Amino acid sequence: MQDFIKISNEIIPLEKSAITIKNKNQERLEFFEKRIQEIDLFEKDIRNSIGNLTAEVYAPEILEVKERTLETSSSVALAKKNEKLAELDRENKLNLMETQQIYTRIFSSLSPFFEDSIYGAQNAYYAFIEDKTLRGKQISFVDNIQYEFELIFTQDTLKVKDLQNLTLPIWTKSGILSRERKVKRLDVSDFYITNVEYEGNNLRTVFEDRNAENRFIVSSDEKAFLIMYRDYEITRDEELAADLDRDSVDKFIIKIKEFFIESVVSKKLKRITLDGKNVIEENRVFDCLKLIASIYGKLVIECLEKGYTEGEITIKIEEPEGIRTEKYLEKSEVSRELSTIGSEGQELAKLLRVVEP
Repeated sequence: MQDFIKISNEIIPLEKSAITIKNKNQERLEFFEKRIQEIDLFEKDIRNSIGNLTAEVYAPEILEVKERTLETSSSVALAKKNEKLAELDRENKLNLMETQQIYTRIFSSLSPFFEDSIYGAQNAYYAFIEDKTLRGKQISFVDNIQYEFELIFTQDTLKVKDLQNLTLPIWTKSGILSRERKVKRLDVSDFYITNVEYEGNNLRTVFEDRNAENRFIVSSDEKAFLIMYRDYEITRDEELAADLDRDSVDKFIIKIKEFFIESVVSKKLKRITLDGKNVIEENRVFDCLKLIASIYGKLVIECLEKGYTEGEITIKIEEPEGIRTEKYLEKSEVSRELSTIGSEGQELAKLLRVVEP
């Protein structure tokens, strides 16, 4: 709650500044467009006037003056229009630079909040090789908000053995003449993990040897897992499945899921969308805050109903060591802090249920 109040105080004025810059830029654009239209109209009037004055003139000297006058008028008009366009371009670049700085500050403020303080979000994690380096991203969803983090891992490459030593059964042929088929246990511990997709209980992991000649895909959900070797499903083959060390595979799957928690050095917020539209560029950060406030509001109501003192938000906390504590926050304190923002803060206070709607 306190973090929410803090970022609201930071973000709302920043977004207002960005909106002001955009509005002023639009006003300038309309002004310049109008002035260019006036130049075009004035030049047209000059041409029409001179044309009317010389409609029945045939003297070469006067016609020469006419042509030179029209050329001069056209040249000056073009120069003035280019001058206005250049001025507009300079202002656009300055405004773009200023708004980008504001957007950077907004992202910087929102990043830790979106990382730790969005309740009920569903997360999907991805790891992949890009420019020979292991990269990652997290895409999260809550109501109509979607936001994406860039993940930086502790290592640039990931091998199977970094998580769990693993041997998988495959079919191979032996013998010079008969070429009999038999089961071979292939040690894949030194294989590189090249792609991971993890959402909810669903996981899909791809790993292959250095030359990508041998490629495995391990997919799992809350009930079972399957393993593909090239285009062949190992887990559907009774003989191969019987020779499979399922405990090792289960441990490998668990370690892959833990990797996104234990091996992430940093997260950087890269994008936020609301109803599929870019929140920053569309200046809809406040709309996001309102949606988040409504989520918080449900928790506030629950805390108030289970609290001991009227008007006091009570939160019970149990530490990993089993130590239990309680924290208290007055509704009036939340309302007072939000009121400093103005009408937007008052709207957030209503959605947080700390004031009557």
